[in-house]
Amino acid sequence: MQRITTRRLDLGPALPGVLFAAGVTLVVEVLARLGWLTSYVPPPSAVALALGEGLRSGELSSQVAATLLSFAEGLVLATVVAVFIGVLMGTVPLVHDALRTVVELLRPVPSVALIPLAILFLGLGTPMRVAVIAYAASWPLLISTFYGVRAVDPITLDTARNFGVSPARTLWAVTLPAALASISTGLRVSASLALVVTVTTELIAANSGIGFYVSQMEQANRLPPMYAGILLTGILGYLINALFFRLERTFVFWAPQSREVAL
Repeated sequence: MQRITTRRLDLGPALPGVLFAAGVTLVVEVLARLGWLTSYVPPPSAVALALGEGLRSGELSSQVAATLLSFAEGLVLATVVAVFIGVLMGTVPLVHDALRTVVELLRPVPSVALIPLAILFLGLGTPMRVAVIAYAASWPLLISTFYGVRAVDPITLDTARNFGVSPARTLWAVTLPAALASISTGLRVSASLALVVTVTTELIAANSGIGFYVSQMEQANRLPPMYAGILLTGILGYLINALFFRLERTFVFWAPQSREVAL
């Protein structure tokens, strides 16, 4: 008789974190209801209701679409530029020597500090946000790509050269696959950073997005919706990290980090 087995969802690693978050939420709910907290901290239940109402009515869900659009455009631009430059710096010594000083000078500059300059050249629209997001998200990916390319086994490259493989073919078939694990890790870090910069840019200078929504709710003294926007940002960040972690485990399954457990 054939045995029928079912896969059970393993909640073991996530269970302590879920229980801790639920416990903290319950404590804050009780303290807020008893009036033992400042009036600037609404009960979590009120925040949850505001989040649901904002998503249902479209007041908040429309802002999510604007945030994700800027986030995606900035991350894609950062990926193209960072991987291209990182590969060049890792494979061509002349390019590395020419760009090393520029990279080390620009990398510590906070992306938020460039917002006034971006507004001056690009205005307050989406191009300004995309430029700032791409700038911030490029650095982790560029550095990861560079070190991933530099870490390729020289014996592998010599073997390909001895078999008459062209430099372009070696780059595509040997170097990039070997560096893919490092590139994927850099991309996951850049994705989280891109979301942070997206919302920050919207808080400072934008007319749409979750950050803009949070700023508007704060100015109107609508605290539950304001906290709902902040909570939604955290949820999006968690989902984006989980998505990229899943993609990393699927497409770079041979890398050691693919066997780790997502946070």
